[in-house]
Amino acid sequence: MTRKGVAMEKINVADAKSRLSELLSRVRAGERFLIQRRESPIAVLIGADELERLERTSRISRRLAAALGQDDMLLNEIERGVVHPAMAAFGLWRNDSTFDDLAERIAANRANQPPRPAPEL
Repeated sequence: MTRKGVAMEKINVADAKSRLSELLSRVRAGERFLIQRRESPIAVLIGADELERLERTSRISRRLAAALGQDDMLLNEIERGVVHPAMAAFGLWRNDSTFDDLAERIAANRANQPPRPAPEL
């Protein structure tokens, strides 16, 4: 994972514990760390300013979706992780009849695609 060209270093929990002071200094300098347990991500170490930026962006996005007429119940489900965030855009067109058969058209398009060649490794 990268942001503005800076790689997010993956570290295991034991390394994070033993190097916390160093990691905090690096986070203050703008680095980010993905903390894993047995190769599974469990947390991200980011700076407080970056967290504030992410939260501010989330609040702005929600206000924009609400101003555009998005259903509040759907926005709550997105925040809880029950529904994918892409549904915020889809829900805005829920009353547009041109999208009534969208899933069927996508499936038909995929079924009619020529086979892809195997990638060369």
